[in-house]
Parts: sequence; structure tokens; C-alpha cells
Amino acid sequence: MKINKKRLLPFGAVLLVLAIAGLLADKAWSEKQQQLDLITDFYRDHLARPDSRLASQLPPGTFYSKQLETLVDANSQLCYSLSRGDDVCGYGADVDVFLQTQEASPTLDFDRSSFKVSRVGENIVEASFNVYPDMGTAYDRQIRYVLVEEDDGWRVDDMLFSDGRSMRQEIQQENDAILSRARDLGDTAGWVFNYLGNEEMLDRAVRFIAFPVKVCDQYGACAAMKRDDPRLLQALDALADSKPDTSILPKPGDVQASDGKVVSVSALDFTFQNRAWWVSRIDLRRLPPLLAPRHE
Repeated sequence: MKINKKRLLPFGAVLLVLAIAGLLADKAWSEKQQQLDLITDFYRDHLARPDSRLASQLPPGTFYSKQLETLVDANSQLCYSLSRGDDVCGYGADVDVFLQTQEASPTLDFDRSSFKVSRVGENIVEASFNVYPDMGTAYDRQIRYVLVEEDDGWRVDDMLFSDGRSMRQEIQQENDAILSRARDLGDTAGWVFNYLGNEEMLDRAVRFIAFPVKVCDQYGACAAMKRDDPRLLQALDALADSKPDTSILPKPGDVQASDGKVVSVSALDFTFQNRAWWVSRIDLRRLPPLLAPRHE
């Protein structure tokens, strides 16, 4: 039988186009399913845990995009190094970010949560669930996950909450707030003198000291002291006994921060370094004579 090549070539081209279209469709379906699986598998694991976990406690490289993970890590580092007062610090430290609640039903699990997941946009997946299944729709939650494809697969690049908030925005706002407070001498001095006013909290004042710190007693003998030097606590005791006048503390925004700047407040020198104000000198000679500690 004679083959008509003129007819065969167009037919072959059609088959090739159909094959390519099929492959592309399979690839698109596979990518969409991978997106859904990423969020579903995460919640299946998250809801099986006896305790909630912070946003910063997820294993590196498994859930967040590289950019979002960098932002989360920066938040943890800022809290560790610069948040020295008693304020709660850390994104999601007082709430389960992934459930958007401070408390959930003690019997909550993946099945009881009525978890559902769907694609609601290009590379956007919405997770819906209920954190108190027995309490009705008032405890329904919806979170949208913005995804990005990286070398190891799809990763979360942002979380969008039902009230218009965004995970990226909230973390950046908290990071900016931590840096702003650290640059505010009024805030730093306020915490330090608050702790000095309570002998049971003197150890907390140590969080604001840059070591080694120069300490001078009331007779002018000065020494550089490390954190574990017992003489340091004696100096802090002397400051506490002097009942510092908190009315002399700088007000928020009064002092402009700049690297290396030194400001004296009562018996303390504060130096701005490493993005924050730190106690760099304790000079007991500055205490009022009647309140200066007696030499034993």
C-alpha cells in the first residue's frame, strides 16, 4: 500500500501537539496537587502535635520560602539580642499563627477540624478549618497561603489572614518596633531603673549591660567586670539602695541615637552600640552623698 506522505505529516504534527498539550496538562495538574498537598500535610502534622509551635520552630527549608525564612530568622535574632525587657517578643509568641487563635479545643485534631483546602488564585491556596468544632461557626478560620516554587518544591512565601493582615507585614512591623525601642534611650533607661527599683529584679537589669562593663565604687576605684563578677551585683545593690530618682529619666524620643554616643543618667553611662543603648559604665561616685553606700 502506498503511503501518502503529504497527509501523514500533518497528522503526525497534530499527534505531537496533542502529546505536548497532554504533558503540559499533566504537569499543571501535578503542580496544583503539590500545592494542595503541601498545606494539607502541614496541617495534618500540626494538628497532631500536643503543643502548639511558634512560627520560628519549623524545620529550615521545609515550609517557608528562602525570603520568608530569612525574615522569620531575623525576628528571632532581634528578639534574642535586642528585646531585653519583659515584653513578649517573637512573631506569634502569644498565639498559634497557623490556627489564628490563642486557644483551641483540647480534643481538636485534623479530622474534627473539618479541614478543607482549595486553590483560590494563581499559586494561592486557602485552608479553612474550625478550632472549636463544638462551638459553631464563630470559630471558623480561613488562611490563604501564597506559594512560590523553589528548587526543593513549593514553599510558603506569605500568609494572608481574613482581616487583611499579612504574615510578612506583621513580622516586618515587629522587627521595626524592636529596633525602634532599642534606639529609644527613654525605653531602655525606663526598664533598667524599673528593675533597680525592685531588688528581686536586679538580675534583669544585667540584660542591658555591655560586657565587660567599667564599674567605679564611691571611692574612685574602678575595674572592668564580666557578667559573673560578684562585685557587679554589689554595685547594682548599691544603686537599688539609693532609690534612683526616675523623674530624671529621658522621655521617649528625647535623645537621638548614633553609634558611639554616650549619655549619663544618674550613676549610669549608656552607650549606643550594636543597634541599641547599653549600660557601659556604673559610677557610684555620682550617687547623692547621703545615699552612697557605706564602706565596710
